[in-house]
Amino acid sequence: MHRLVPEKLVTVITTDVLEHRLIAAVRRRGASGYTLLRARGAGSDGLQSGNLEIDTNLLLKVILPPERMSGLLDDLDALIGQGYHLTVFVADVAVLDHEKFERPMET
Repeated sequence: MHRLVPEKLVTVITTDVLEHRLIAAVRRRGASGYTLLRARGAGSDGLQSGNLEIDTNLLLKVILPPERMSGLLDDLDALIGQGYHLTVFVADVAVLDHEKFERPMET
């Protein structure tokens, strides 16, 4: 049987103008890495076609130890408080190579 270790997966969908601020927050909060994709779709704010730069969303995924997640959520909540539209999901996940998620990214 494989030894799985619990971690937290934070997923953020937001406008691409926040890319640098999101990456800075992820680094500041000690994440081991992130995945960032361009995203399109539709929701309560309308259609995001991805055809224009101003009409493109980002999908950010970060796996963190549970004790580091709260700080990142504080940063994301601050952006929401500044009027940015973010959709944030948190999920419990289990990972095999948990040591890699314990080491912050190299700068």
